[in-house]
Amino acid sequence: METKDPRFRCYKCGEELVFDVKIGRRDMCPNCYAYLHCCYNCRFWNPDVHNQCTENQGEFIRDRTEGNFCLYFTFKAMDEGGAEDEASKAKDRLSKMFGGGKPQLSPRSSDEARERLDALFGKRK
Repeated sequence: METKDPRFRCYKCGEELVFDVKIGRRDMCPNCYAYLHCCYNCRFWNPDVHNQCTENQGEFIRDRTEGNFCLYFTFKAMDEGGAEDEASKAKDRLSKMFGGGKPQLSPRSSDEARERLDALFGKRK
């Protein structure tokens, strides 16, 4: 049985990262130079909870993009299918909710616009 090593990405640029040693407080992404030991790369970071951290013993961190001394920092691993940010997940859910089709180009004539409007509201000729 094959076990896959976890894969990691930078929160800022999405660059895939490979670690040989533990991430230090001042280590930076080789692509965009963002700090890696920061809240946005941590698996406990959640903007919807108190103090934006699901680890209830974690201390308050003012600047979440800076390298910090948090003892509970654990680098967030990518999903099996690749990391998707929250924005793309939300867009996919909205697309499914509203029909899932590709966006249509703007109508070329007023007649075409009227036909689309009638089709949207179920009017028939």
